[in-house]
Amino acid sequence: MAEALLKTVSWATDVLSRDPRQLFHVVRVLLSDLRRVTGMDAAELYLADPAQTCLMLSGYSGQDQGTFSERRVFAFGEGFPGLVAAGRGAVETADLGRDERFVRDGVRALGYRGFLSLPLLLPHAVVGVLTLATREPARLGEARAQMAFCAPLLAASLYAVMTSLGERTLARVRQARTPRERALALLEDTLDATSGLRATLRPLDGEPVETHPQQMAPCEAQGCPARRGQVCVSGVSDLHCPALPDAETPGTPHTVCLPLWDGGEVRAVASVQFPVRGAVGTGGMVGSETAAPLLWLSRFAAGELGLSPAPAEAPDTPWLEVETFGAFRARRGGEWLSPRDFRRRQAYQLFKLLVTRWGRPLHADELCEALWPGEGGGSEKALARLHVTLNALRQVVEPQGRRGQVIVRDGPSYRFAPALPYRLDAEEFETLVREADRLEGAAAVAGYERALRLYRGHYLEDDPYADLLALERDYLRELAVRSLLRCAEEQEAAGQTQAALASYSHLLTLDPLHFEAHEALIDVLLRRGQVEDARARWERYAQAYGGQPPRPAP
Repeated sequence: MAEALLKTVSWATDVLSRDPRQLFHVVRVLLSDLRRVTGMDAAELYLADPAQTCLMLSGYSGQDQGTFSERRVFAFGEGFPGLVAAGRGAVETADLGRDERFVRDGVRALGYRGFLSLPLLLPHAVVGVLTLATREPARLGEARAQMAFCAPLLAASLYAVMTSLGERTLARVRQARTPRERALALLEDTLDATSGLRATLRPLDGEPVETHPQQMAPCEAQGCPARRGQVCVSGVSDLHCPALPDAETPGTPHTVCLPLWDGGEVRAVASVQFPVRGAVGTGGMVGSETAAPLLWLSRFAAGELGLSPAPAEAPDTPWLEVETFGAFRARRGGEWLSPRDFRRRQAYQLFKLLVTRWGRPLHADELCEALWPGEGGGSEKALARLHVTLNALRQVVEPQGRRGQVIVRDGPSYRFAPALPYRLDAEEFETLVREADRLEGAAAVAGYERALRLYRGHYLEDDPYADLLALERDYLRELAVRSLLRCAEEQEAAGQTQAALASYSHLLTLDPLHFEAHEALIDVLLRRGQVEDARARWERYAQAYGGQPPRPAP
């Protein structure tokens, strides 16, 4: 058993040393394996903040996640996790119902009786706390003995990953030339590491810096908790901020607000929005699981920002850069454009439509119908409005006096076909996927992983109901899903079942209704002897299917 645990932790260490951004997917697989090998019913990972003041729930495996997640943050010295962190020693009970140190009554009510909390320690820091829960206390002794072998390795691995994330971000920030570019580098790395949607950095003194200008509402909280050093997460009662939108409202992104410390003081607040996923298969921890890693990611770079409003244009950047995965945004000559820069709301929407059909023509009548539905797509009035809108768009995206360098007219049609240097993430993603399709084995997996790093969210996620965008969104999502499916198959063929589990898990966050992936994941779990996990996955499969699926329960 101890050997199996060491193999699991070694696998996680290897994957994360190569790509720390896989942290969230790897943690899910790791906790599932730890729970299976130790015979526990539930496993949690709490990560400590760099200031060593609190622990935040960063991963969970098992049933009853909603009940366990009712409390996601513990101060050092509070509850089982906090007592472990403060005392730097394990805390265990075989009589959870009577143990006053345990503060989650809902977990007691579900019949859990045994609970083991283990510190993940280095000589100079508490990295986190691992907790294991069971309804059969007799299993605690064996679980404690097994975890004694792998807890030090797990602590060292997690610390190395957190430090690596921070060092990579610091290197990226230091490459930037101006304070504003350094702030943007920090925010961009934050989005890369977490698949966030958009981010804003608000200095205590100075103007905000936004990855997607004017797409996040300004913070209007009086006495902002994040400015006082508190992490805030929408929809999490123990990290509540009244200014954050209600994450339970359908279609509302989850928001995390983080204090950025320098010299013992909060200098700025970074706010990150995460895309809303379907309820099935998301894991239910969007936002909260990212909070501690984000604090570690920014801890080195925060002191290097030197924020002040001094934008500068990099001479070697493409004339136009367009990002379509997640939240739409465009950069012209090194500066991000806000929707207001397009002057007309329809010019901004027209740009999205033309980008969606990049290189392919869209007839004027079709554009008119999309922009002004029901007003007669081919009428003279609609065409006149289209020409005015096109002119406004060209003034924004084309160099002055160089008409037709970005938006090209083909008779009665128009297309996005820049003759100037440009970058379009959807085009790059499709090219990388096609290149990986021609490869085999580990080379194919590496190729798909390069492509998937561009896939921060579904295509133009902020425009879920635009019919002209739906076809492209479905096509690109299918490319991402197919890439992950191929990764999982190649990883299974190479005997890398844990990596395959992570790929299937990622796939099902993108497409919870991918029944083939549900069944493949169940097969992998069964081959690994994880019968209970396979049954839990089958229940999610049945929920997604909307009834009894074709495959019987394991």
